[in-house]
Amino acid sequence: MYYDHNSNLAYDLSLFDTDEELERKRREREKQREERSKIQITDKKSIGRNGSVAAVVAVVVCALAVAFSVLYSKLQISDYTTMISEAKSEMEQLERENVRLHAELDSMYTLDNVEQVASDELGLQKTQSSQITYITMNTEEMTEVAEENTNVFVSIQNWFNSILDYLGFKS
Repeated sequence: MYYDHNSNLAYDLSLFDTDEELERKRREREKQREERSKIQITDKKSIGRNGSVAAVVAVVVCALAVAFSVLYSKLQISDYTTMISEAKSEMEQLERENVRLHAELDSMYTLDNVEQVASDELGLQKTQSSQITYITMNTEEMTEVAEENTNVFVSIQNWFNSILDYLGFKS
């Protein structure tokens, strides 16, 4: 045999077996086959024959309940998502309407519109130069000083009246 140091191949040692060893291995294999064929499959018990049908039904019911609850939660999520998207679209539509109404309101308060409403609905007219009258006023500052009463009785009466006014008895 050729031996290579760089190879990882294993030797086939069965080539060195004698005829007796080969015959012994063949007999062992036949004996194992016979033992396997003797094993009776009827010894195994199934769930249905064991009397645990109730356990199988319980497991199936639980599985169905879990599946139903998952499907129901997905349905609820879908419904809420639809409601949210409808509310968002309605909100966007209302915001556009709000912008339009603000623009219309701003256009109503222009000077031309106010003038038109004043003339058409209220019957007002622009003033003409013949309707304007100018008034001249004396612009000098004038101060008048009241003469003082030097009478003692008047001073006492004024003092008494101011006290009554302060206390709220005289208006």
